[in-house]
Amino acid sequence: MLKSVFLAAASLSIAHEASAGNVDFNRDIRPLFSKHCTSCHGGVKAAGKISFVYREKALAEGKSGEICIVPGKPEESELIRRITSEDKDEVMPKPDHGPRLSEMEVSLFKDWIKQGAVWSEHWAFVPPKNLPLPALKQAAWPKSGLDAWILARLEAKGLAPSSEAAPQEWLRRVSLDLTGLPPTLGEFEEFEKEFHAAPQAARERVVDRLLASPHYGERWATVWLDLARYADSYGFEADRNRIIWPWRDWVIRAFNADMTFEEFTVKQLAGDLLPNPTGDDLLATAFHRNTQNNTEGGTDDEEYRTAAVLDRVGTTWTAWQATTFACVQCHSHPYDPFPHEDFYRFAAFFNNAEDTDLNDDFPKMAFPEDAKSRDEAARLTRERRALREAVNEDGLAVARALGEAWEVWTPLKMKAGLAPKPVKKDEKAPVSTEMESLSEASLSVGAEGLVEAGGTLPIGVVYALQMPVREGVRALRLQIFMDSDDPTKAAERGSVLSHLKLNQVLPDGTREPVKLREVIADYIAGPYDPQSMLNENKDGFGSYPVQTGPRWCVVTLESPLNLKPEATLELVM
Repeated sequence: MLKSVFLAAASLSIAHEASAGNVDFNRDIRPLFSKHCTSCHGGVKAAGKISFVYREKALAEGKSGEICIVPGKPEESELIRRITSEDKDEVMPKPDHGPRLSEMEVSLFKDWIKQGAVWSEHWAFVPPKNLPLPALKQAAWPKSGLDAWILARLEAKGLAPSSEAAPQEWLRRVSLDLTGLPPTLGEFEEFEKEFHAAPQAARERVVDRLLASPHYGERWATVWLDLARYADSYGFEADRNRIIWPWRDWVIRAFNADMTFEEFTVKQLAGDLLPNPTGDDLLATAFHRNTQNNTEGGTDDEEYRTAAVLDRVGTTWTAWQATTFACVQCHSHPYDPFPHEDFYRFAAFFNNAEDTDLNDDFPKMAFPEDAKSRDEAARLTRERRALREAVNEDGLAVARALGEAWEVWTPLKMKAGLAPKPVKKDEKAPVSTEMESLSEASLSVGAEGLVEAGGTLPIGVVYALQMPVREGVRALRLQIFMDSDDPTKAAERGSVLSHLKLNQVLPDGTREPVKLREVIADYIAGPYDPQSMLNENKDGFGSYPVQTGPRWCVVTLESPLNLKPEATLELVM
């Protein structure tokens, strides 16, 4: 009903303003472009190199050198020549593309060009202005400015507004609207008693009570949760549970605390970038952890990580700007002034996040149930990471100072295999820890000592390299290279050195570990702490699920290498 009222009012307004000679681009011209032109001359398609989405393209030369729109000169504008042509091969729109423009529409175009072809921002991005309220017969009826416009339209049609809702109807409506719950019998009886004495004061007390209810935040949080694509599961395959309900509760608390929309926005998009963020600041950023996660076997983690990045772009624009910006992922927008390139400028921002579509949902944060402990947990997490990075930076300074002063350590023998099965409690551990060889794997030494692995290499493959004996060694520098140095090629599937051991192998086959102390990495990011590769676990040094460039690290020994007589040296990775 409202839509038809507004459309009818708009058409009357256009006719009135056009007759007065005052042509407005957003009101009069943009709708004509959208109706007749942009399907062929828009963001998706710019036939003849003409687009009516952007001013600079609409005023540019066409494919044949003609000027489409010449401000101030409709008689020289190709647009006017085409829409008034009687030649079926020249006229626009083409006969099979739609009806001819009416005389009124042609007149609007001519007047607009004559007035300078002034272009305006899309109406949705122009701050609204208050207009003088219309004159009314029932001037006492409106209670708001919107009421006045609705009543003006009703009076123009000879209609009367509906009678005022009964007290019980009003109470039920406002209770459902603000809390999602109907009023109780006691609430109704109390309101009815107060309403008869002072109607407006009774209504105000009800609204104040409902706004103060914890159910208000629950009711209105649901609207935001829909925009944020909230769910307690991953959304793919088995649709396993996801623990993200603390963020849902944060949204409820934000509504009940009457948080400003500016603060609500900053915390969800950049709470982790605030100076000394609180536990709630970090929790708020889980807005963009509501993306789907695909843990099905055989799926490509990088593919779904990228899908999450693109989803965050579209969701941000939909939630905060109410636009279909996701369309721009594939092409410039046909109606709004969004070029194709802008989508990927925003994607570059979200592409800096650390999540990787892995099964562990990294990164996660410790979030105590006790509200008083949350800020302390956030502080300790932040300090722990800062200390780890500081230690790594100190080590990097020393490693960089050495420059290229490293000896290439070329292996004497190499083999690839799988780690031996763990020894059960009731079994005696063997003296030798021989691994199961992989006949389908291959290892070779290339230029400058580069060890190249090929063949079928399962996750968890172990490489055993016999190294030449070098007494006094204090550190090892390890590098993971890319398959290609071509930066234009797609990022490669990553690899992680999950465990590293240095053994001295005695003549009887016994292996004694050489104690390793510290791992200094080129950088620390993502789910893996390089230091963990000295402790047999799932973490380690490297990049996963994708590798975008070479990686390197330095492993220091507890003390300078000093082997027993006739012992050989073995590096196990």
